[in-house]
Amino acid sequence: MKKELPAKYYLAHFNELMTFITSECGHLLAQNHLVFINKISALGEQAQCMLARIYSRKPTIVAINTLNYDEIKHPTEALKELIQTKLIVHPNRDHYQVVLAHLTKPILLEILASFAPTLSIKKSATKAVLVTQACEFFATEPEHLNTLYEQYIINNRADVYEYFEFLYMGRLSTSDINHQNSFVLRDLGVTATRHGHNKSVARFETLNEAQSHYALNCFKRVFKNAKTHNDYHHLAHNVISQEAQDALAVNLKNKLLLRLYQQIKKEDIDLSLSLLNACENSPEAIEIQIREQYRQGNKQWVKAQLEQIIVNPLNDDILYFADDFLMRKFNKQTRSRLSTLLADTQCIINIDEIYRGNVEQGVNEHYTQRGFKVFNTENTLWQSLFGLVFWHPLYIDTPTPACNEFDLLPHVLKADCFYKTQHAQIDALLDAWQTAHDLLTHINKNAAHYYNQPNALFRWHSEILVPLEALILNSPLTVLKNHLKNMTVSFKQLKDGYPDLMILKGTKLHFEEVKAPGDKLRRNQLTTIDNLKKVGFDVTIGAVKWVNDPNRIYSVIDIETTGSLKGGHRITEIGLVKIQHAKVIDSWSTLINPQMRIPKFIVSLTGITDAMVANAPCFSDIAYQLIDKLKGTIFVAHNVNFDYGFIRKECERAGIYFKMPKLCTVVESRKAFPGLKSYSLGNLSTHFELSLTHHHRALADATATAELLLLIQQSSALAQ
Repeated sequence: MKKELPAKYYLAHFNELMTFITSECGHLLAQNHLVFINKISALGEQAQCMLARIYSRKPTIVAINTLNYDEIKHPTEALKELIQTKLIVHPNRDHYQVVLAHLTKPILLEILASFAPTLSIKKSATKAVLVTQACEFFATEPEHLNTLYEQYIINNRADVYEYFEFLYMGRLSTSDINHQNSFVLRDLGVTATRHGHNKSVARFETLNEAQSHYALNCFKRVFKNAKTHNDYHHLAHNVISQEAQDALAVNLKNKLLLRLYQQIKKEDIDLSLSLLNACENSPEAIEIQIREQYRQGNKQWVKAQLEQIIVNPLNDDILYFADDFLMRKFNKQTRSRLSTLLADTQCIINIDEIYRGNVEQGVNEHYTQRGFKVFNTENTLWQSLFGLVFWHPLYIDTPTPACNEFDLLPHVLKADCFYKTQHAQIDALLDAWQTAHDLLTHINKNAAHYYNQPNALFRWHSEILVPLEALILNSPLTVLKNHLKNMTVSFKQLKDGYPDLMILKGTKLHFEEVKAPGDKLRRNQLTTIDNLKKVGFDVTIGAVKWVNDPNRIYSVIDIETTGSLKGGHRITEIGLVKIQHAKVIDSWSTLINPQMRIPKFIVSLTGITDAMVANAPCFSDIAYQLIDKLKGTIFVAHNVNFDYGFIRKECERAGIYFKMPKLCTVVESRKAFPGLKSYSLGNLSTHFELSLTHHHRALADATATAELLLLIQQSSALAQ
């Protein structure tokens, strides 16, 4: 059932925020904030409603005639009260450019038309051209806009109210949806929030800290909107001079400085170097400086810096860079650390080139066909394990609780200080598990108790525990504990970069990072893989070599449906013909009960009636049989995305993940037989005299498509 919002929901959200500010954030307010709060408190309810509605708008200029709401019975009086208290104001000549830019093209034309003798206006001109003309004209004739100003108000939410929203959310709204709408989406059940969050607390300890974060977030928004060199140049000086009060602010400032460096480096070398020098404890800035100094020939300085990093690195990432750079540039060794890791752990895997679009699936199939159990894991495995293992110290029994229900990522992970802050809890938890079953019981309990509770670490799903159980029961407990502890110490560094696959043969488990030809191992992958190997996990790099597998099996599919839309229509029949070595090796078909009426025009097209499917199985009844038949083959159909999309949707309804390589005989026919008038299955069957005995029945169409596929293959073989 759709949730209904109360009539004055904007006022309720406005008051919710203001209550938080006055009760929890008194130490974060300056004098102008207190004056604003006093003015708000003195307003009548109608004026408060109006102000809340104005602040929910994004534009700086708001037309008064748009401020009509059911809950505000007397909008004129409400606006008058707001203007009297100076909480809102009409624009004046200082705002003429903003006002003109806000107007629609018809209104601009209407205004400019009255000055036609003076201005040459073309109705076909773009709005941007008209705005430019209007601004140039009214710059010297500002008095002509006085009446217009009375029809608008300035939305001055950025002066104070935006800061209040920032104190609550910890970030600025940058899209067309501001933070007031976050409350709306929460109340409608659209936005997931932390269940059972009783009390919101301030996220900053001092006014200076809050203002430091706020200023840097404002600069971040300015950067997103910057367009010219002057914009970036002006912003660069502001960011350099802005103090960063804590580790999170330092991290934000560093990111801004580095982004500005990329924009400015070609235009202003001195300023770009100042941006790098202003970075604090930034491995990325250090690496850029070293590379730049090396290019300029300052090799002794570079060598000294590299040696210093190796003795006292900021993190593993910069250590690997320094070790690599020193070895290649100064010790004259051709193999870098990355090359060495690739050589030491690399295995060549021959994969059918049909998997070029999804190399991980090809490798998965390669190992599955050899009796291995394969899990597509990448970062998901470790982030879900980490979250379920440390749920209590992160979300429940924590000295740094979430500031409010919208905070889904714990502060200690944002600041990367989890172990430093809560080492006693973490060590006690790790020491409590004596066996793998102890750890498995722990995460099972947390999964059962907190299932579907929103968090920023992983997404819940019904099979979340399956790969975790395989990992826990087939890994040495000490190895798992050591890596989990490393993640608490350096979460930012070890939260990603994990291998694509977890592969299990019997009880022997290993991880594999899949690399197709041309793919490179990224530095964060090197860091994570190296950490996994150091604690004792078996990790390999699967270097894929594309081959044309002569033993390929093609599953040629055709389906009949109740209509053409995957979302609303259902399958009524499936036909399958399997081909290997240019021979049919299997065929299969079944009617399907679509659990809906079959439209008359579909009955006339296919001949399949409601009576014929009444006692047929539902798709879910034959889903696993179909998946088993398709396993390890190529999905082929005439206009493949239609058939593939319907089957994937039906599998999704049945709770089954469906993905396999596919081939389209329409596309391949166009390549093999160019110049034909039509590539429909009916016309191709007539042209090539295919055995299409009963068009629009699944097995008949699949059989004809299989014959077409063989013709395409013969044509390709002759062309080679």
